[in-house]
Amino acid sequence: MLLALAAASPGFSQPVQQQPVTVVTEDVERAYDAAFQEMLRRPADLDVLFKFANLAVRTGDLEGAISVLERMLLIDANLPRVRLELGVLYFRLGSFETARTYLQSALATPGIPDDVRARAQQFLAEVEARQSPSQLSAEIFAGLRYQSSANLGPTSQNIRLFGLPATLSANAVGTADWGAIGSLQVRHFYDFGAQHKAGLETVFTSFATRQFQVRTSNLSLLEITTGPRFAVFPGSFEDFSVRPFLTAGHLWVNDVPYYASWGTGIEYAVLLAEGLRHNANFAVRRHEHDDQPTLPTNGQFRGTEYAVTTGLQYQLTDMISLQLSGGYTRYLARVDWQSYTMWSVGAGLAFRVPVPLFYEDGHWTFSIGVTKQWWSYDRPDVTVDPNTMRTQDDTILNLSVGIPLDDRKTFVWSAGRHLRAASLPNYKFINDSTLVGVSFRF
Repeated sequence: MLLALAAASPGFSQPVQQQPVTVVTEDVERAYDAAFQEMLRRPADLDVLFKFANLAVRTGDLEGAISVLERMLLIDANLPRVRLELGVLYFRLGSFETARTYLQSALATPGIPDDVRARAQQFLAEVEARQSPSQLSAEIFAGLRYQSSANLGPTSQNIRLFGLPATLSANAVGTADWGAIGSLQVRHFYDFGAQHKAGLETVFTSFATRQFQVRTSNLSLLEITTGPRFAVFPGSFEDFSVRPFLTAGHLWVNDVPYYASWGTGIEYAVLLAEGLRHNANFAVRRHEHDDQPTLPTNGQFRGTEYAVTTGLQYQLTDMISLQLSGGYTRYLARVDWQSYTMWSVGAGLAFRVPVPLFYEDGHWTFSIGVTKQWWSYDRPDVTVDPNTMRTQDDTILNLSVGIPLDDRKTFVWSAGRHLRAASLPNYKFINDSTLVGVSFRF
């Protein structure tokens, strides 16, 4: 449960998402057709040719754009920006040697503008990385977060104890606090050089919070997942990959070991139709909880988790995407009053707006999401109330804004609310939060 809370925290580094699929609007199609007709009338006009090439890229006609750009070089060979764009297009098509040739020729052009030089050098480095069988990327996030209930304590001092009314001490209810939050995700892919895009994919994740006052809520997480990823049904489905995996992790609460975990699972991702992507994940994890001096009943949570998650991402337009998610978790603890079933559904909307305030090619990203969870436990906890079955439902709301500072750094602001209703007052809480920070991609 604490792991789920850590992963849901704003700023927690998520796995890298697939690139959005281009969706062509009617306006772009009309502009593309008009530019094509204009190009036929004025086949030697470089401005007309470049305009058509840009629209061809927007419609997904990369080969058409390449043909026009190469024609431009026949008219005037001293065009480093055109050579750069050709290198980028061949890079996108996976023709890395051809991309390298155009990028190097762009850099060798006399009088090359500084911005063209910088972008060509960047893509040339990407070509080198893509041609290596070993590919490594990383993302670091660091920020500050305020929470109205940093300890997720109950909203009231009035609780239940052995089925009777009891009063909780004032410092045990929900307490507001600021804290530092950080995460690191490192992804490595080793290409086997075989068909079906097979390779070994490994993801290492670490996450930590350090509260300024409520130090008992400090969390630290390490997790690693590894397994081969390969394409299946080539020719029948576009971009259909499967990845069986092994996973292991460790969670600390207030610098005290809370549990170690290990397990296995399988995930897949598939492009169902233009703009529509589906992914799913099934995992079985063993959680080893041990009693600690500060957590004397921690061992009763030891158990096995069975979890299924699924998600759909639909690219409505070039700038707007919709996400839907669902999940099921069954946790079988050593004691049945800590065993539970949890169902979840979620929805999110994200849209990108071109605002070159800090970064010329930047798009601000606005996201809004809501998740609903329903928990039901197998048996009443006699230490709380032997006559009341524990049930609870969570409503998690989040709004975030990502503002690119350059091609690798992004400023992040988010705000959210986590509202839990429960059959027992011991578990009810409301936690409003806000976070600011910066992510770094390498």
